[in-house]
Amino acid sequence: MVAHRYGKALFDLAGEQDIRQSLLEELTELKKIFEEQPELNVFLTSKQISYLDKVKMVKLLTKTASQTVTNLLNMTFDYGRICNLDAIINEYIRLNDEFEKTVRASVVTAIKLEDAQKERLASSFAGVVGAKKVYLDERIDPEIIGGVVLKSNSYIYDGSIKTKIAHIKRLLLK
Repeated sequence: MVAHRYGKALFDLAGEQDIRQSLLEELTELKKIFEEQPELNVFLTSKQISYLDKVKMVKLLTKTASQTVTNLLNMTFDYGRICNLDAIINEYIRLNDEFEKTVRASVVTAIKLEDAQKERLASSFAGVVGAKKVYLDERIDPEIIGGVVLKSNSYIYDGSIKTKIAHIKRLLLK
């Protein structure tokens, strides 16, 4: 609930100020910092760390940030919501994707896809889900034997050979 309120307010503000895309890039970078340094979130939420040390860290984080991101970090820190920052950023990204008709999907294959294959897959998937753009997060899992498994927020397509074999097995056992 907190992430939705903050993310929506942030998205509305970015639209009003015409900074939606630049804010998306900045928030994505901030998210990456917190993902690469998980101890940062622990530091900012720990009761063993002094308030002044935390304030210094927030100032360090906002040193090169835009005013909007600086305000977001300060506000989430001041209200004890810094632990929700990742969820707030995710909500902003989700709202932006919805606005731009963009879908983020994971694709699982038995072998690494070539760029041309990924582009065709993304294009086909975009047509199925009605998106303008599809970002694919590729993962390799040799256990699916072959084929492809595509998952987005609202759609799952399992065309793996492993699933097809399991389906045939169920039919034979009936």
